[in-house]
Amino acid sequence: MGLKFTVSLAAVLIAFLATALPRIHEAPVAAIPSDGSHPRPVVLELFTSEGCSSCPPADAFLKQLDDAGRVNDVDVIAIEEHVDYWDRLGWRDPFSSHDWTERQEQYARVFGHAGAFTPQFVVSGRRDFVSMSAREALPSIVEASTAGAVELHLSPTNDSPRSAEFSVTMENAPPETHSAVLLLAVTERGLSSNVLRGENQGRNLAHAPVLRSLTRLHLPKANPSGVTELKAKIALDPSWKRENLRFVIFLQEQKSLHIVAAAACTIPH
Repeated sequence: MGLKFTVSLAAVLIAFLATALPRIHEAPVAAIPSDGSHPRPVVLELFTSEGCSSCPPADAFLKQLDDAGRVNDVDVIAIEEHVDYWDRLGWRDPFSSHDWTERQEQYARVFGHAGAFTPQFVVSGRRDFVSMSAREALPSIVEASTAGAVELHLSPTNDSPRSAEFSVTMENAPPETHSAVLLLAVTERGLSSNVLRGENQGRNLAHAPVLRSLTRLHLPKANPSGVTELKAKIALDPSWKRENLRFVIFLQEQKSLHIVAAAACTIPH
């Protein structure tokens, strides 16, 4: 089911990290159109596994993007999704989920791939990367930030050790977006593993924000002013470190899988 990247991918990523990322804030990657609008956040998903020897450089790339936070004035929302099809090959990834494998398979069908592979980056559901390079990645992030006019806002309203509640507001949504899916993700920073078996045996792997849960929310109709408002409550696992949690709301088209809007927040701790 899974295909493994060749060593050349790791070499490209390592070279990129050594040269492009230290200058990520000032690198003139691509121009953002000056139409008066602010660039919108971009969701950068990485499908990965601790059992895949080609994945650590991709994890490091995403982690450095997350640490930087912004690329050419674009907010990058990093989400690391650990698939489970590597688990049978010597090491069970503690962060893996079959749900994330199924999500990746949806992308594979839309992008016309024969199957799933790791590592795979997906930029706001619009484009994926089979081979990674600075020349390809960063302009795609900037380009995705200019797509669509929908605005999402996410604000925490209440929380407890086992749950969190939010207020969600959506504006400037054309009628066709109401067939899209509204998803609320929980990610956790600061996770790592000492890998004892498999292709990464003996390595300590540090991760970018790892996807912990993904909840589909009911999307009500907009009010007469065209604004959609809703409340959301999600469960939290007490083992997740509250200070490292980030909550991401995004609106995703069901057929194309394009993410047309996104926002993120944290909760007090």
